[in-house]
Amino acid sequence: MPNISEVARLAGVSTATVSKYLNGVKVREDNAKAIDAAVRELNYHPNDFARGLRTNKSMTVGVILPELDNLFFTSIISSVDEVLDAAGYSTLVCICHSDVEREGRKLDFLRRKKIDGLIAVPCSAASDFVRNLDGLPVVLIYRMSGIGSCCCVMSDNVSAAYGAAESLISAGHKKIGLLLGPDSNYTPIERRSGFLAACAANNIELRGEYIRSGPYYIESGYRMTRELLALPEPPTAIFATNNELTIGALNALSESGLTLGRDISFIGFDCELVARAVNPPLTVVVQRVYEIGRAAADTLLSLISGEIMQNKAIRIPTELRLGKSVCRAKN
Repeated sequence: MPNISEVARLAGVSTATVSKYLNGVKVREDNAKAIDAAVRELNYHPNDFARGLRTNKSMTVGVILPELDNLFFTSIISSVDEVLDAAGYSTLVCICHSDVEREGRKLDFLRRKKIDGLIAVPCSAASDFVRNLDGLPVVLIYRMSGIGSCCCVMSDNVSAAYGAAESLISAGHKKIGLLLGPDSNYTPIERRSGFLAACAANNIELRGEYIRSGPYYIESGYRMTRELLALPEPPTAIFATNNELTIGALNALSESGLTLGRDISFIGFDCELVARAVNPPLTVVVQRVYEIGRAAADTLLSLISGEIMQNKAIRIPTELRLGKSVCRAKN
């Protein structure tokens, strides 16, 4: 096995320079290139355990997610890992299956691994989750805690829902169904707020029976849509605020024999592939998931390096991608 002295000899620098570079200290660019070349040629692998003892860093970041059978979360992991890998960090991903007790066990596991920081979408209350970290640098995705130096990254949910509502209102719709996630989550609260703000700005008083909340499952979207369609005065348009809710709603609408963009207007969320696959193509709110992941990773690296960003909230803009699923209201 090659050692650090052989790397230094091949690179033409001192062992101290190699050690500084491998531990994240900036060195001259020509030295950095020479060390990189020597490391590759010798297939040298630093002793991460020993380096961790010297630097008090494990060069490992934990990620806790509620589920993995969701394209949003898999895309988040991909962009997070890309940024962290470029900075020399490894990523440990844990899935808690939306179970608070399991989430606690996963957090304990990551702490025992001496992670340098954490990116999480906690299923427990964000404030409780952060209190259990004892100062560990953390970035939450789609959660706000209001505690310590915790930062969060999310889409601009208010603007996203406002824009979707305005699109339906401009087509003459006043009876609009709104499918939201669970009331306990921060994201549905923001999307509801943005949607109702657009209604208020256009002097539309949305009836309470048109607003439905439920878990982020396809079955939930299906059930809530069936409930809306069964009303004495069903909505002429529906906005589903999540990808699973979108798919469930589409299943219910198809089963009811309604044609999108003719019998009912519909705007979905996130389902880009579905939006292109269905006929007619959906109008859909698209989140910049890749940017969310990169922003979370970049922010965490800043926290680890000691930069203080007290309760910083980063909001990534969304895009309303127009299809043909919205028609003029007939009422």
